[in-house]
This record gives sequence, C-alpha cells and structure tokens, in this order.
Amino acid sequence: MKVECQNCKVKINLPDDKLMPGEDFAFTCPKCKTRNSISIPANGKEAELSPAESDLASPPLETEKPSKPDLEFDEEDEAAIGEFYEEGAKLALICFDEGPQRDKLVEITTSLGYVPVLPASTRDALRRIKVTLHHAILLHENFDGHLDGFHPILLTIQPMIMSTRRRIFMALFGEEYHSLDHMSAFQLSVNAVIALSDEQRFDKIIHKALAEYERFYKAYFEVAREQGRS
Repeated sequence: MKVECQNCKVKINLPDDKLMPGEDFAFTCPKCKTRNSISIPANGKEAELSPAESDLASPPLETEKPSKPDLEFDEEDEAAIGEFYEEGAKLALICFDEGPQRDKLVEITTSLGYVPVLPASTRDALRRIKVTLHHAILLHENFDGHLDGFHPILLTIQPMIMSTRRRIFMALFGEEYHSLDHMSAFQLSVNAVIALSDEQRFDKIIHKALAEYERFYKAYFEVAREQGRS
C-alpha cells in the first residue's frame, strides 16, 4: 500500500501482508522521522493516515492470528518489518558480518545510488527478503557463521519465480571464486561471483557486474516500465 507522510508528504510503500483489515498500523517516516499511524478499514475503502498521538509512543505491533502463525515476530523480526523506505529507493542488502569489508560495500553501494541495508543475522536477512524487494543482495558465503554447504540466503534466492528473481542483482562472495567467472555464477544461479581476495577492487568489480546485469535486462525493464509492472 502506498501512503503519504502527514508531515513531509513523502510517499512510502508499506508491506500489504502486514496491514490487517480493521486494525491500526504505526510507522516512522524514513525522511522526517515523524510517527504516523494508519487505520486499515475492514470494508476495503481507502485507508486514513494521521500522525500518531505521540512520537515517543511505541507503535502497536501486529500480533499473531491463530490461522497465520508465521506472522508471530520476535524483536529481531520486528526490526525487519519496522523499516520503511522512500518510494523509488533502491535497496542493497549487504549480508556480511561487521568489519572492513562490510564498511567498504556500504560505501560502494551508497556511491552507486543504493540504500544499504545491514541485516543482523541470517534470519533477519530472510525476513527482510520476504517482506521487501531488495534490488541488490551481496552475500558472503560464510555470513553469520554458516560454514557448511550453500548459505540459506542463497538457497532462498535460487528457486524464486523468474518475474521476481530477475529484479534482484545477486552477488556471492567467497574464498574460492574467481571474480566475474560467468560459468560459476551460472551454476550457482547468481549474477556474479566475487573473490574475497579482490577486496581492493570491489568497487570496479561490482560496477562492472551491475552494468552487465542492467544491460542484459535492459529491454525487459523498459517494457515492464511501459506496462507499469516495475
């Protein structure tokens, strides 16, 4: 659902699957930080948006319905669904543990016009992927202590339906890869593989990989925009 901040008028996308008919939903504007609340009508009419009574008051969180156990969130999950971004923002989910490499990727993605998103854990990342489209996902093969086999985030991205998957640039970082090895990327169903040893060249490698991805899907994205699908 698209709504408008009552204070600064910026347009914001709210996840429809978290808006329960007949209940209120509260959120903080990512631009001006004003607390807003939205009333979701039960009859399908347009929702009413108004500032919350107090910016210091915590918004009521959605509680689990008996028929929907997957909507029960802990504090970490609440953080994942409690962030909303300005309409049109390009999000980059950086799945790296805290450190210099993650800091470098934050700098690179910001310079490329993305809003970096830093998940606290694998579970946090998977929740974010579930509720929000991230235009780029940068994954360290051992993020959050995963040392054996394919990472759960990679296993979540690989089987996505193509209409969703093609809208996500996915780069996998690892010790054994050769940067921009197209065959390895194809076998892993990612857009690019990047060697961790190439850290000093991350900016050039990511820029080239993104350019190839955008060039490959350019015709599709242009048609989708004309038809209002993107």
